[in-house]
Amino acid sequence: MRKGLLLFAFLLALTACSSDQEPQQLPTSLDDLAGKRVAYLTGSIYDLRFDEILPNSIRVGLNGIPEIMMAVKQGQADYSITDSVSYIGVDLAQHDCQFCFADDIISGDAGVCFRKDNTELCGKFNEFLAGIKADGTFEYMKDRWLTQKIDTAQIPHYSVSSNTPVLKIGIINSYPFEFIKDGEWQGFEIEMMVRFAHYMGMKPEFVCFEFNTMLPSIMTGRVDAGLCFIFITEERAKQVLFSDPYMSCGTLVVGPLSGADRKQSKGLVSVVMDSFKNNLIVEDRWKLIVDGLYETLIITIFSILLGTVLGCLICWMRLSRRRLLSGIAKVYVEILRDIPMLVFLMIMFYVVFSSSRITSTWVAIIAFAMNFGAYTSEMFRTGIQGVDPGQTEAGLALGFTRAGTFLNFVAPQAIRTVIPVFKGEAISLLKNTSIVGYIAIQDLTRVSDMIRSRTFDAFFPLLVVTIIYFILAWLIGLGLDALNRKEK
Repeated sequence: MRKGLLLFAFLLALTACSSDQEPQQLPTSLDDLAGKRVAYLTGSIYDLRFDEILPNSIRVGLNGIPEIMMAVKQGQADYSITDSVSYIGVDLAQHDCQFCFADDIISGDAGVCFRKDNTELCGKFNEFLAGIKADGTFEYMKDRWLTQKIDTAQIPHYSVSSNTPVLKIGIINSYPFEFIKDGEWQGFEIEMMVRFAHYMGMKPEFVCFEFNTMLPSIMTGRVDAGLCFIFITEERAKQVLFSDPYMSCGTLVVGPLSGADRKQSKGLVSVVMDSFKNNLIVEDRWKLIVDGLYETLIITIFSILLGTVLGCLICWMRLSRRRLLSGIAKVYVEILRDIPMLVFLMIMFYVVFSSSRITSTWVAIIAFAMNFGAYTSEMFRTGIQGVDPGQTEAGLALGFTRAGTFLNFVAPQAIRTVIPVFKGEAISLLKNTSIVGYIAIQDLTRVSDMIRSRTFDAFFPLLVVTIIYFILAWLIGLGLDALNRKEK
C-alpha cells in the first residue's frame, strides 16, 4: 500500500510540472523550421510528405492532436504542423500554444472512404452529399459544428426499428468532427453520416479507430465507410474508393507561447481540482472510465481463463510420448512467444477474422488467450517436471491410477511452484490489454485518449488510468498469493 501511495504522489506531482522555454522568434515559413523538431499526426498526409516539405527538420510523430499540443507545450517538439481545421474550437492560448503561420504547400480535399468494390454505396453517398449541399443542409451543419455554436449543436434523432440494417462507419477521435459528449458520439462528420444512414434507410454504428488503422479497416471490410478528414491522395486512392470531396483545407503551423505570454501557473491543488472536474465530472466523463474498465476486465478475465485451459492442453501435448502432438505443441509455443503481441493482435483482427462477424472484444480475448496459453503451458510443464519422479512411483505403488497420481500428488506440488510465475504473467496480460485500442475497443487506455481529445489535458486521464491499472494488478497479485497460501 505504501508503494501505491508513493506512486500516486509521484504521478500527481508530475501534473504540476511544465518546462519553461525561452522566448523565441516565431517562424514565418517552412524554411524557418529547418533543424527544428516538428510534431505531426502519424499516418496523416504530413507523415507521408514530411521529408519532401521539411527535409531539414526532425520528425516527431504522434497519435493525436492532444499529444501534439502537449509536446509543443512541454518542449518535446518545437512546432507542430497539421491541417488548418484541426484546431477549430480549441483555445490555443489555454494550452500555451499559438498560431504561427498558414501555408498552402499541402492543401487538399477530404473525402469519405469506401472499400474498392463498394461502388454502389459510394455512389449513393455522392448523391446524398450533392443533395445536402444544394438544399443548404451542409452549410447549416458547418455553421453549427465548425463555429462557436458548437456547444449547442445536436445530432438529429431518427427512429429506427430493431431489424434495420446497420451501416458501420469508422471514425477517430477528432474534435469537432467526432467526439464523445454525454456518452454519445457528436460532431460535424457524425451528423453527416447519421443523415446519410437515414437517407439509406440504415442504422449508423460508429467504430472508433486509430488514424493509421482506418484504411486497413476499410480495406478488410471491418467497416462499410470511414472518415476522419482523410485527404484524397493518389496513393490512398489505389487502396480505397473516395467519395466526392466534402471539405478542403490548407496547412497550419503552431508553436509555443513565449514565457512572457504564458498564463500564470496554478498551485498543485488548483491544478488537480481543475483537472479532476474537467476530465471526470464535466459531461459525466467518469462513465467512459467505467465502460473502459468493464472492457478491460472482460478481456483480462476471459483471456486468463481460456488461456489457462489452453495452456493445460498444450502442456499435455508437450509431455505426450507421441512425437506429432509434442512437435505441434512445441511449434505453437515458439511461434506465439516470438511474435509481438500487437502484431499478433492485428493479424487476428485484420487477417484471420477480417471477414467474420466476431466482435473486436472476442478477437482480443482469443488472441490474448492464445498468447497466454503458450506461456502458461511452459510454466506448467516446468512445474510438473520439477516434481520428483519418485512421487509418481509412490502414487502408483499405493494403487492410484496415473491420472489419480497426477491429481493427488504431482499437480498440488507443481501448482505451488507455478503460481508465483503465473501471477506475473497474469499481470502482464492485464497491462498488455492496453493495446486493444488498435482494433477499435474502448478499453481503459482508449477511453483516456477519448477524454484527452475533448479536454486536451494530456496527463490527468493517463494518471487516472495508471492508478486503476496499478490497483487491478495489485488485486490480481493478492488473489493469486491467497490461492498459493491455501495450497500450502
